[in-house]
Order: sequence, then C-alpha cells, then structure tokens
Amino acid sequence: MILWFSLAACLLVSFYLPVLGQQILQRRIIFVDLALAQVAAVGYAVGMAVDGNGMLYAAVITAGVVVLLALFPDKSDLPKEAVMGALYALAVSIGMMVLAMLPHAEGQMMELMFGSVLGVNETELMIMAVAGAVALLLSKQRFGDHLLGRIIFYGSLAIAVVPAIYAVGVILVFAMLVMPGLSVWRDGNNGSALQTVAVAAVASVCGIIFSDYFDYPPSSAVVVFLAAISLIWRGISKIKNR
Repeated sequence: MILWFSLAACLLVSFYLPVLGQQILQRRIIFVDLALAQVAAVGYAVGMAVDGNGMLYAAVITAGVVVLLALFPDKSDLPKEAVMGALYALAVSIGMMVLAMLPHAEGQMMELMFGSVLGVNETELMIMAVAGAVALLLSKQRFGDHLLGRIIFYGSLAIAVVPAIYAVGVILVFAMLVMPGLSVWRDGNNGSALQTVAVAAVASVCGIIFSDYFDYPPSSAVVVFLAAISLIWRGISKIKNR
C-alpha cells in the first residue's frame, strides 16, 4: 500500500511540474522554482515550530513572496537569476534557523529536503491533483510583462509547489521542474511537453520500484533516475537528429 501511494504521488507531480518547468526554462529564470520551493519549506518549518498547519503557513508565506517577485519586471536592471539565488540562500538560512529550534531538527530538515513520500495519504494526493490542475490552467494565461501577469505566473508555480513539498521534498520538486525540460531542450527552445511528462513518469516508476526493492530513499532514487533518463533521452534525440 505504501509503495502505491508513493508511486501515485511521484506520478502526480510528473504530470504537471515538468510542463510548468518548461516555462521557467523559456524565461531563463531557473532559480525561481528552487527559490519558491525553499520559501514554501520555510512555511512548513514555521508551521512545525508553532505546531500549526504546515501547508497553510507555507501557502501564506509563499503568496507574500510571489507578490514581491512580481514587483520585479522582466526588464528590471537587476539580474533575475541573482535575485532568485539570493532569495534561495535567504530562505534556506531562515528555514535552518527555525528548524534548529525544534527538538528533532536534523530529521525535520531531511523531511523538508527529501519529503515524506512514504507517508502520503489519499487527502494529500487529492490536494496535489487539484493544485496541479489549477496551476496548469493558470500557466496558460498570457498577460505579458505586467504586474497581474507576473503574479499569475509566479502564483501558478507556488500553487503547484506548496502541496508537493511535503510529499516529495524540495530536491525532487526542483528536479521535476528542470530535468525533464532540459532533456527535450532544442536549439534554445522548449521541446515537446508530452515528452517531458513521459521522462518524469518513467523516472518515477523506475525510482520507486528501485527504492522499494533495494530500500533506498524514494525521492532520492527518483531524482537519480530523472537525471539518468533525461541524459539518455537527450542523447537518443541528438543521434536521431544527425
């Protein structure tokens, strides 16, 4: 039963995170997904520290950061990647400081980074499914380089990331957003969205089965298979295009 719920969680995020990740690659703001994921992790850490609802705290804090990010236009003088990198470093530091106040800080840190996919239940799967569908719907909206457009773009990422953090962790969320998209990246542009989903789904199945059979951490195993399958897929595509 645990294996099936873990597989369902990884497959769910593989259906929408890679597609959202393609927009990140196209905009060339790779750090935004890692930054938002880490900000959400800070929210979960605060929730743990005050014995409250981690997802609620993560949603509120991430929403505030989304508005702040949206205030930076695409043509800002400040390099976007530098801003995202600074935000990530700040979020990591704050998260570690909050978790350090808890009695089992090391275990809590590992849980946020790599998720608790073995403990996912039906309610959490439903929340992830609804959040993913809403995020994909919002990501299809086009408002240009305006405040509302940027809020919708960053908001769609936050909606997808916040529920996924608890289940699969920061590392797998970042890998799902970036690696499948890189595997189909061609001549400076995105490739097939369907192929990114296929890469992520195959890696999820292989990683969970490998994890169950050899008793490795599920999220880590899926990340390793994501990297391997993405490289293989990209290599095969290059050979075919020669």
